[in-house]
Amino acid sequence: MKKILSMVVVMLLGVASMQAQNPDKGLSFALETGIGSEWELGARAQYNFNKYVAWDVVNLKYALDYNEHGNWNEFTIQTGVRGFSPTFGPDMKAFAALDLGYGNMWKNGNTSCFALDFTLGLYLYKGLYAGYGFGTLINDGSHHDHLLRIGYNFTF
Repeated sequence: MKKILSMVVVMLLGVASMQAQNPDKGLSFALETGIGSEWELGARAQYNFNKYVAWDVVNLKYALDYNEHGNWNEFTIQTGVRGFSPTFGPDMKAFAALDLGYGNMWKNGNTSCFALDFTLGLYLYKGLYAGYGFGTLINDGSHHDHLLRIGYNFTF
C-alpha cells in the first residue's frame, strides 16, 4: 500500500510542476459516480495538454459489485488518456477515455488483477459530464461491468 501511495504522490508532484496558466492546459480534478451492474465512486487527477487531449494521471475507483454470487468490493488505480471533440453548443463536447492499471477484488479473499476502463460521454455544462462506462478486471476469468457515469471536472 505504501508503494501505491508513493506512486500517486510522485505522479501528482510531477504533473504539478507542468502546470500552465491556459485554462485548456494544466491540472484538473474530477469526482464521479456510476450505477449499473455495480455502484462505483471515483476520483481522478487529469493533466490537460490542450483542449483535445488529456492524461488521466491517476484514476482511483471503489466499486461495490452486486451480483448473483454476492457482493464484491473492488478497488482500482489506473492511468490513461482522454480525448475531446471540438466544442459544440454552449459548453458541450464529447469525450472518450481509456485507462489501464491495477485492480483488486475482495469478498472472502483477495484477488489482484489487471484493470481496464473505457468511458464514452458528453460534457453537458462546463465541468458536468455523463456517459457510458465499461470496466473490466482481468484475472482467471474476466469480470465486466456496464455503467451510467455522472461526474464533475474542476480546477482550483
